[in-house]
Amino acid sequence: MAGNDLKGVNQDSIQSMNRTLIIKLLREQGVCSRANLAKLSGLKKATVTYIVNDFISWGCVREVGLMQGDKGRRSIGITLAEDSYYVIGIRLARRNFKIGLFSINGRLIHMKQQQIESGQSPDRTMEYIINNIHAVVDQVEPDKILAIGMAIPGPFIKQEGKIAVLTETAGWGNMAFKEELEKHFSYPVFMEHDANAGAYAQIWYDKTIDKNSSLIYVAIGQGVGAGIVYHGEIIKGELGIAGEIGHTTINYDGPRCECGNRGCLEKYCSSIVLARNIARKRGRGEQYDLGQIGEMIEVGDMAAMDEFRTECRYLGYGLVNVVNSFNPSVIILGDEMSHINDDIMLEEVDHVLKERLLPEVYSNLKVKVSKAVKDSVLHGIGAICINEVLGNLELYLVK
Repeated sequence: MAGNDLKGVNQDSIQSMNRTLIIKLLREQGVCSRANLAKLSGLKKATVTYIVNDFISWGCVREVGLMQGDKGRRSIGITLAEDSYYVIGIRLARRNFKIGLFSINGRLIHMKQQQIESGQSPDRTMEYIINNIHAVVDQVEPDKILAIGMAIPGPFIKQEGKIAVLTETAGWGNMAFKEELEKHFSYPVFMEHDANAGAYAQIWYDKTIDKNSSLIYVAIGQGVGAGIVYHGEIIKGELGIAGEIGHTTINYDGPRCECGNRGCLEKYCSSIVLARNIARKRGRGEQYDLGQIGEMIEVGDMAAMDEFRTECRYLGYGLVNVVNSFNPSVIILGDEMSHINDDIMLEEVDHVLKERLLPEVYSNLKVKVSKAVKDSVLHGIGAICINEVLGNLELYLVK
């Protein structure tokens, strides 16, 4: 007889979920009374009062005076104390990295960005990242920083904390990111795949998203990846690499990829491939940056326009496989390539999806470009940190 694998939810987990819910509501509402928090959350008033009082004692929530309540009654307003605590979010990409300082309501306070030079070793890049983190920490009182989060391109094996393989660059496979950061900083460190962080940002920042929908966030930047969300939860898979659509095959006889496969989507569609192919078509040795490419497309440059449309169609072919595998209600396109010209991207992707999906599937699918924040991956890793620490306040806020 098979064993019973069902397990209950312990009190600590319930408390963490309830705290996270109250923080979410305070972030969305701005100012809210205890009574309204109870109404919106479905929790008992006594439970809400207990949670809010804990938050106040820890300094992350404050009372802001009287506000109009139901039936004309006046009640005390509660709001997040934005300047009470902060988290640091790091986004590593193939050609650059970004480091952001976020308040506990998810607002980006300060950001540093640095290019990764061609041939620069991973060890030197980590050295630059650590130096820049110190510079960001100096923006506030160090004791007010609760955690550091890092979003990593993939395939990223989360259990091991290492990248399995990274296209367009070399040497990152042996880097133990979490351990490196913990050697230099005493803050808790959280790691996440970059596309999952981008997906999390949609849940956190995009108020138009139905949090119970099935959505897929597609990061089309220096690589291609997807964050898969079902009923508010990110689907990560056995090793944490679910959503690695950049390494799905769209041409069985295509160019060899660093992963060992042939014809990977990432070899046909990324900001790096786009810049390289446009430069090649124009006989230019030096590659264009994305700002230049966007301007070229705006003025109707045929080489830039044709290559961008072609790569967007390749993206569409890859998304046909994704839609048929996961049947999402929403696909959100984000990251560097989506910022070049979202109208053209949507037009080409939609054309392929309409042509190749079942009519019933296509008619129930919405495709949009992410507009919630400028860099979904950076904001997403910040939001993940905030969610982790504010759901477990005893571990992170009690000094």
